[in-house]
Amino acid sequence: MGKANGDRHLALLAFVVYELIVFPKSLGYMSMELADFLFQIEKR
Repeated sequence: MGKANGDRHLALLAFVVYELIVFPKSLGYMSMELADFLFQIEKR
């Protein structure tokens, strides 16, 4: 049950990151350079 709970937290974190980075980027609130930098950090 602990593993399932951890997976749920990881999915929630991924969703929050998506909402904070991708959604504002699509609206044009975030510069492309900043968004690309954050995606490079996320891939590591």
